[in-house]
Amino acid sequence: MESGDRMMKKRKGFSLTTRYVVIVGLLLFAANIVLGVVMLNQSKNAMKTMIRKNMLDISNTAAGLLDGDVMGALTEEDVGTPVFRDIADKLIVFQNNADIEFIYAARQDGDRYVFTVDPDPVDPGEFGEELVVTKALIEAAKGNATVDDSPQADRWGNFYSAYSPIFNSKGEVAGVVGVDFSAAWYEEQLRRHTMSISIISILSVLFGAAVMLLITDKVRKKFREIDSELSKIAGSVDELTHEIASSVGYRETLDAAVYPIVDDGVVSSDEMEALASKIHATQQELECYLRYVHAQAYTDPLTRVGNTNAYQEELHSLDEQIRSGSAAFCAVVLDIDNLKTVNDRYGHACGDRIIRGAAEVITGVFDADRTYRIGGDEFLAIPLNMTEEEANAQWDKLQSGMDAFNSSPDHPAAKLALSMGAAAYRPGVDSCFQEVFVRADETMYENKNRHHRKLAAQTE
Repeated sequence: MESGDRMMKKRKGFSLTTRYVVIVGLLLFAANIVLGVVMLNQSKNAMKTMIRKNMLDISNTAAGLLDGDVMGALTEEDVGTPVFRDIADKLIVFQNNADIEFIYAARQDGDRYVFTVDPDPVDPGEFGEELVVTKALIEAAKGNATVDDSPQADRWGNFYSAYSPIFNSKGEVAGVVGVDFSAAWYEEQLRRHTMSISIISILSVLFGAAVMLLITDKVRKKFREIDSELSKIAGSVDELTHEIASSVGYRETLDAAVYPIVDDGVVSSDEMEALASKIHATQQELECYLRYVHAQAYTDPLTRVGNTNAYQEELHSLDEQIRSGSAAFCAVVLDIDNLKTVNDRYGHACGDRIIRGAAEVITGVFDADRTYRIGGDEFLAIPLNMTEEEANAQWDKLQSGMDAFNSSPDHPAAKLALSMGAAAYRPGVDSCFQEVFVRADETMYENKNRHHRKLAAQTE
């Protein structure tokens, strides 16, 4: 009996231990299923977000390269002219080097939206030919870069499209840039990504089911192995994302002379070291790509200060701050005097040097990250937490900067002269940024006219 009792205790102990192993195994099994479902959904959403962001990056970059004043003035008579061909050449670079079907410029014509420039060499949209209207196109015409949520069909095929506004020197929408991605390509990317993640998730679930068969003395060891396997799965997802990113033309968009592509072909006998090196290389490459896109889409190429795209984003941000009651800023409008005369008399190269000099002087006084070129000869600085009196007090520093520029050995033939106007946001009075800007702009023109009258009197 004693021996039988001991056997029963062993059997009960074995059953209890087995029960614990089964419970732990079931929990792991359930956790792997949940993890697989969550990973699948998150990865699919991340893939969609990445593709849509890539679409917007291309359309924003292209829109940032086009002159809104020129685009707004285009007519059918301009087709085939050097101006028209220059715009088409800028757009065709994207069609030839990025993973897109078509790229084109369009604008609103009453209730219609029509082509202005389509560089496609095979079957371009004619000037004035009507486009299929989508929500994204309408939003872009209002000044908001957007991607279609669903594909649209036209005579060229079935596409997902991204649209970005082209702003003129007044900050108005002069047109839009449209970028078409094949609906079949878009859905194939999602399908391949979903299939890959599904396979990984199924393998993870099967691995969890296998754990239930393990004996008690290996539970802790197997827990460590599970943790290791999950890390490998996360690494596989990162590698998959990297492969997809490379397939949509990221490398071609980088300028190796400015943003060198990192060589991730690391050879190592240590798999973890090799994996860490690949992750690091991918991160560096993405950072280079983001810097490149931001520089193209939000920086004025001549002066390296913010362009109208960056200014429009800051405008929306300040309006949000005004509505929330947290705004505290000053608008400082600066205008180059007689730039047209400089261009006519000394040439545009001299005019460009004057414009760059103005940017250098302004950013020497105001924060370069909050300075924007909003027109051919007009700049805007938006210092935070600065009163109107404090802004006006910066004029002496600006004048010193202009004197230093004009007296430097390599200064251009013409002299740099600026006119300035400042206005601070008034809580409870100003309902939007535009009201502050108008006051600053009016003050600037008053100062400019006063200066011209003074010079005229001195001449007499």
